[in-house]
Amino acid sequence: MNREDYIYGMHPVMEAIKAEKTIDKVYVQSDLKGPNITELRKLLKQYKISSQNLPLGRLNHLYKKNHQGVVALLSPIEFQPYSEVLNKCFEDGKNPLALVLDRVSDVGNFGAICRSAECLGVDLIIIPVKGSAQINEEAIKRSSGALLNVNISRERDLAEICRSLTDYGLQLIGCSEKGDKNIYQLEYMLPTAIVMGSENDGINSTIVKELNEMAFIPMSGKTDSLNVAASTAIILSEISRQRGGF
Repeated sequence: MNREDYIYGMHPVMEAIKAEKTIDKVYVQSDLKGPNITELRKLLKQYKISSQNLPLGRLNHLYKKNHQGVVALLSPIEFQPYSEVLNKCFEDGKNPLALVLDRVSDVGNFGAICRSAECLGVDLIIIPVKGSAQINEEAIKRSSGALLNVNISRERDLAEICRSLTDYGLQLIGCSEKGDKNIYQLEYMLPTAIVMGSENDGINSTIVKELNEMAFIPMSGKTDSLNVAASTAIILSEISRQRGGF
């Protein structure tokens, strides 16, 4: 990472948070104690910023300056409020298409998904504060730059956000091998949010409860599953086809 990608030091990081700089993640020395670290943790929670505790040795390896036990990684993008994006879609007469990524943690997968999403008409990508891939130079590279051209919202509770999307009139469709209908049996002309699960354990059960449908991708080969990036591209392609994209 370049030097300008970081802010280091307890007070500079806290001031950056208060100034609402777009921070992707904050690394904190594991054994830090005292009123400053208490205040920092309150700010991280208040502003919904992901953090990770690291031992001093790893933090020194990450950044060799006088970091005082705190290093903030700046995001190359500005996160967008999901409500503003959806409201603009409706104002413009569009049927919104949102993509909810439940803890997709691999940077390569995340970048590829952003590329497919931007190419196939996704209006909004929603990711969690914790458990998602870092949005960094590598993610931008893997997306071929598409990540810079798609609206991304970062939220703390995806199950709560899914309930809110339903209130906006979006149908929620999960894509998983556990689905009871295949993706070609569903209609996507309504405002829609597609939910994709993590590489390790799929869609969280708290989110599954909020879904209107769970759909699978039919396959005929010997391999029993696709990775999340390939699956996302396939279902978004079907939505684009139904909506007249090609």
